[in-house]
Amino acid sequence: MKKRILSIVLTVALVASLAIGLVVGLTACNGNGGEYVNPDYSNIKVGFIMLHDPANSTYDKNFYNAMEEVRRGLGLSESQVLYRHTVDESDECYNTAVDLVEEGCNIIFADSFGHEDFIIQAAKENPKVQFLHATGTKAHTENLANYHNAFASIYEGRYLAGVAAGLKLKEMGYGEGGSKNVKNPKVGYVGAHPYAEVISGYTSWFLGVRSIISECS
Repeated sequence: MKKRILSIVLTVALVASLAIGLVVGLTACNGNGGEYVNPDYSNIKVGFIMLHDPANSTYDKNFYNAMEEVRRGLGLSESQVLYRHTVDESDECYNTAVDLVEEGCNIIFADSFGHEDFIIQAAKENPKVQFLHATGTKAHTENLANYHNAFASIYEGRYLAGVAAGLKLKEMGYGEGGSKNVKNPKVGYVGAHPYAEVISGYTSWFLGVRSIISECS
């Protein structure tokens, strides 16, 4: 269920990002009274750079599922979306982005925090291509018309994970009225980077645990 929720949220994020990048090129008024003209997606080609293989990674699999929903929803053919798996957070990401540009992609998405600097480099060199990056923090400071950050409200999922952890602790006998004679039980959380997304994530997770085990620290 949680995987499905994340997939749907990411789909919404992708659709919004695609709309931002394509609104100028794909939406138009005709010359006879300014009536709306349906967008033509036939010239759209999307490149998707993934850190892992979706077959072995739930994180990347959610992005793949979301992109496939977008593709089908917009009526894009399979040949209009190119996936590149197991792309490292290094110059390999930049080289892959450049390769996708040369293959005709006019929208390129990357899904890992460490891809950001390499995607920004590619965006600066290819101003006619829209680049979208999951997580990241630099779109507002780089101020590039063709570079955007996008991600789900992942802290909401972290809170639910904390609730699940609290319920497990309660099942194990911790908490008020529990069988464990442990005052103020402690829990732990491992974060990848000391930045806003991770901080909000572990804070939400802790609040989720505390909603079940109030004396937990």
